[in-house]
Amino acid sequence: MIALILVGTMVVLALLGVRLVFAILIASVVTLLVYRPNIPFAVVAQQFLSGLDNFLLLAVAFFFLAGELMNRGGVTRRIVAFAQTCVGHVRGGLGHVNVLSSVFFSGISGSAVADTAAVGSVMIPAMEKSGFSRGFAAAITQTSSVIGPIIPPSIPMIVYAVLAQVSVGKMFLAGIVPGLVVALCLMVVVYVISVIRNYPSDPWAGFRAIFRAGVGALVALLTPVIIVGGILGGVMTATEAGAVAVVYAFVIGKFWFRELTFGDCFMALVEAAKGTATVLVIVGASALFAWIVADLKVSRMAAEAIFTVTTDPFWVLVLVMLFVLVIGLFLDPLAALVIVVPVFLPTMVSLGIDPIHFGVLIVLNLMIGLTTPPVGYLIYLSAYIAKERPEVVIRESLPFLAALIVALLICLVFPAVVLTLPGLYKG
Repeated sequence: MIALILVGTMVVLALLGVRLVFAILIASVVTLLVYRPNIPFAVVAQQFLSGLDNFLLLAVAFFFLAGELMNRGGVTRRIVAFAQTCVGHVRGGLGHVNVLSSVFFSGISGSAVADTAAVGSVMIPAMEKSGFSRGFAAAITQTSSVIGPIIPPSIPMIVYAVLAQVSVGKMFLAGIVPGLVVALCLMVVVYVISVIRNYPSDPWAGFRAIFRAGVGALVALLTPVIIVGGILGGVMTATEAGAVAVVYAFVIGKFWFRELTFGDCFMALVEAAKGTATVLVIVGASALFAWIVADLKVSRMAAEAIFTVTTDPFWVLVLVMLFVLVIGLFLDPLAALVIVVPVFLPTMVSLGIDPIHFGVLIVLNLMIGLTTPPVGYLIYLSAYIAKERPEVVIRESLPFLAALIVALLICLVFPAVVLTLPGLYKG
């Protein structure tokens, strides 16, 4: 009953349009007043701050800032140019370029929203000019941006690692192959639709053009190598890797490409501060929520409810993924992550499901929610960039959403897709 008050209050407030962080806090306070009326109110502040008391969360701020500096320093344009020489000649060329650009940019930003804004601002006008519909261009931009938080570095992966007490390096490694699976599934859909609609492709650029564009983009593409390599090599922690990424982004933008101004740096700091504050406030509020969930033994109740249906680990995982998919339709991914993980992770571990595998599935699942109504931030952002109605973008996104579901199922049914690379890392 108390658990229903906690979850029900939060969901009702969220549906009424209350900002999610306040919905979580109000639901938590109401629940405390009902089942622990004598508890000191200072506990709310203590639990909120305890959620932020983790050195690893500094990495979130650094990766936000590195992504902003890269985007403002001319990196995005060079990445798109390189992607265009690689796959622009395939039927539906710029659609494939859009997806591949997201793959490359994901190694820099770690954020789906940043990916949509950066790649979309370049690719959507270019695709429209080449004969693609604005709705299609926006749809492929927003769905391919899901790759951003899957391929390292990834802000949601860092948050999951904090919650589940697992290695950030292993989480980063675990996201590489699933990210490529998502890209492949999306490119198949792009090709099929482009054949049906007779969308154009560019002439084959030749290996010389690929080499020239690759040299231009190389310093940017080295970013994930430096980050992941530094973490896995034991040279630096995830937080230190984020700081190195910021310095690297500043140096190449300012002194290599010579496009980054001090005004750009100031705006990058402002935007990174906004993004970081948003994440940390949600993490803090959700820490209070998670503490109440643990105190109410919701994890045990959830496990018992699932076990009444099945005790087979595979089908338990399927049921949890279905539940998370529904949750992702209504909640911000980071808030949902911080709420869902404490509830279901103990059950998953007790069934022998690898927490790294579970983490990648959860992150990918919740990222799909960013591309679907009613939350669907990426829908409205891509629609704004494309100057198209959101309902048109939603309709055009349906085949790509099916591709994302297929990618999720592949990662669920074949754990080796997720676990092979982290299994090679012994750190």
